Amino acid sequence: MATAGGVLFTASREGNLIALDAVTGKFLWRYQTGGNMAASPMSFAVDGRQYIAVASGDSIYCFALPQ
Repeated sequence: MATAGGVLFTASREGNLIALDAVTGKFLWRYQTGGNMAASPMSFAVDGRQYIAVASGDSIYCFALPQ
């Protein structure tokens, strides 16, 4: 999934949520959820703030992007 802020998000079946720079492809960060990811990350906004959510195992993880 790509964001307007220039970040790409992907999920691996091993439970990693990975962020990459959209221009360079450079690795930015990774979060290990500890569960199997069977779905792609999703993006939504609340009151102008962007969030990234991903389902892993029996949990949903949600991260707020910097403003």
